[in-house]
Amino acid sequence: MPEIVQTTGETLRAPSPSDEQLAAAYQRSGETSLLEELARRHLPKVSSLVSQIVLEPSAAEDVTQETFLRAFRRLDSFRGDSQFGTWLYRVALNTAYSHQKRRARSPVEYHGGLHEFDTAGTSPDGRMLRAELDSQVRAALSELSPKLRAAIVLTSIHGLKAAEAAEIEGCTIATMYWRIHKARKLLHRRLKDYLSP
Repeated sequence: MPEIVQTTGETLRAPSPSDEQLAAAYQRSGETSLLEELARRHLPKVSSLVSQIVLEPSAAEDVTQETFLRAFRRLDSFRGDSQFGTWLYRVALNTAYSHQKRRARSPVEYHGGLHEFDTAGTSPDGRMLRAELDSQVRAALSELSPKLRAAIVLTSIHGLKAAEAAEIEGCTIATMYWRIHKARKLLHRRLKDYLSP
């Protein structure tokens, strides 16, 4: 929690501690409120990532919860060599991959939306086309292997650079570029009827 500092009649807020500082403070003190703050900061992004990898809304919530439980149990292994968010994304992906393996590679059908589309002011035909495209993109993503799906989700949906995605996945940048290329090629083939010439 930022402290308020009084200086020459002005009230200033001290900057919030970084994720890395919170993690280090928890490692020293064991104070659970520090974990709560880390969870509050990262829950939306982790939940989004897990949902887009697992592709099952009912399971995504459980996998997200499992991600935080695993991360907080192993927080002593976080050494600060990378950003806390990168480390947590790695835990999230590994948890999602474990879930996929437990499902014995059975196909998944994705029911959740990738994006919240603003359909106000859009014609009924436009909304219908947008919904159909969204459905086709979701189906195409579900056909990718988890590693290829993660490459696309991390870079195209979450906007990370290939180097950041490679660090999260624990692979080389060249491998990540190959995964992105392969995933895009497969998605392009699957969605060619919906893409502009």
